[in-house]
Amino acid sequence: MAINDYTAALKKGKRNYQTALAKGAYPYLPALDDILSYTEVTASVPLGLDIPLSKIVGTKTAGRTNAFAGNFMPLLPEKSEFAAKWASLYNHQVDDGIRDPIVVYEFMHRFYVQEGNKRVSVMKFLDAYSIPGTVTRIIPKKTDDKENRLYYEFMDFYRLSEINYIWFSKEGSFSRLQKLTGKSPDAVWSDTDKIDFNSVYTRFSDEFRAKGGDSLPITAGDAFLSFLEIYDYEDLVGMG
Repeated sequence: MAINDYTAALKKGKRNYQTALAKGAYPYLPALDDILSYTEVTASVPLGLDIPLSKIVGTKTAGRTNAFAGNFMPLLPEKSEFAAKWASLYNHQVDDGIRDPIVVYEFMHRFYVQEGNKRVSVMKFLDAYSIPGTVTRIIPKKTDDKENRLYYEFMDFYRLSEINYIWFSKEGSFSRLQKLTGKSPDAVWSDTDKIDFNSVYTRFSDEFRAKGGDSLPITAGDAFLSFLEIYDYEDLVGMG
């Protein structure tokens, strides 16, 4: 029964909640509105995306934060209306698949949910990779902060590729990726380019994580760039 799966998710939520408290960290989901209250914003841009669930980190407003632990697992009791709705969504996903896009805001390459928190919770519990969403990108004012500079490099790359699932820890990496995939600095990616890259990068990142890469002080994208310095990208595409 789906309520049993809710109980399993609740245990994960409580464990995450207690771990956060033990570390002196905030035990609930962060709210984007709180973050934006002390951040200068220059613009917002509507997007439609398939969103990596690993990049969905919080809610848009504070209203639902206490219902979820920081890992998006539920915290409300099994006999609550919330639990019943969560279980119903779980059944829907298992039987038919959740297709309705969630509504989210993207800020600094992280996503915050306006509508669809329970859908995200269910999909994270099921270890899904991504979920469809209607996205509004909130663009911060340009500063000299490293993370801000990286984000602006990402936006330049995204305008060419519409790829949102790779990230780097070092500046200049997005332009290096453009070069190592055989493209000129201003070349726009075709649909075939995007499909080929997704296939190559997904194979690499899955292996990277399977070998414990998430425990390293680098991103999967960092490791992938080093990989492309050794192996020709077109050869990798041909192996797909």
